[in-house]
Amino acid sequence: MSRKYKLIFLVTFSLFFASAGSKGGDEIGELLDLWDYSDPAASELLFVSLTDVARQSENADYLPVLITQLARTNSLRGRFKLAHEQLDQAKSLISEQTSLAWAFLLLERGRTNNSAGSRLEAIDYFKEAFRIAEIIGDDYLAVDAAHMVAMTETLENQMKWNVIALGIAENSKNERARDWLGSLYNNMAWTLFEQEEHEKALDLFERAVEFRRSKDNPKRLRIARWAVARALRELGRLDEALEIQQSLLSETEDRGLAADGYVLEELAELYLIKNDPVASDFFARAYGILSTDKWLVENEPERLLRLKKRALRN
Repeated sequence: MSRKYKLIFLVTFSLFFASAGSKGGDEIGELLDLWDYSDPAASELLFVSLTDVARQSENADYLPVLITQLARTNSLRGRFKLAHEQLDQAKSLISEQTSLAWAFLLLERGRTNNSAGSRLEAIDYFKEAFRIAEIIGDDYLAVDAAHMVAMTETLENQMKWNVIALGIAENSKNERARDWLGSLYNNMAWTLFEQEEHEKALDLFERAVEFRRSKDNPKRLRIARWAVARALRELGRLDEALEIQQSLLSETEDRGLAADGYVLEELAELYLIKNDPVASDFFARAYGILSTDKWLVENEPERLLRLKKRALRN
């Protein structure tokens, strides 16, 4: 399906959802379910199509929350000025500062500031969002806010906020809040990994795998399995790591899909440690894919340079 027709289908679906959702139910939750974080433009189109429905809703939070999500579609694309303007618009519609809409506003203001490079200002918004979420008793937003504090805090303070988020998620009766568990296990594991607590990190990575399996999300499960293998490499358990990474590569090849550059990179590093000459081929394949990754190019040029240099060593 072309992107044009995909968007037409999604807008039609959203309008059908809106007509059904306006009769009752969890409007905000259904709104969040429409997100495609890998395609902010498509998500923006969906949210715009719901504007009239939101204006007519009896739920006072619906329209301002919708506008905060429109702002997020822009902050994800680096349109920070427009995102802040939309957040100002949402703010003008909110009369109660201990409301669901106010918590969303604080979260998205924090995310926009963080993406624009204002980390310290973002932390203050996330902490206030957490406070409001606790007051109104919304576990989903409390976990979201706490995990955003953890993501923007210094390394030594990250674990504290991850533990707070994990405690809420594990004990919540809100299924949407519990859905955070996979991400929290992963985030906590990487914090431990960076602190060189690799055994503890591995335990959490494995818990993330089990969670992802229970949710039947193949893409996220593959990422979780990759992380387990990465921790195993750090622990010197090379054969186990190789088995996982080779399995991940085979699964994509068997379905005729393009290989994952990060899987190829890990295979290259593992074969290098084993002094296997095939490593250079994997470095070359990894570089060919990852050199087109905009984030890596901008943030980890040394990593790409290493791949390129290793690829040339036959």
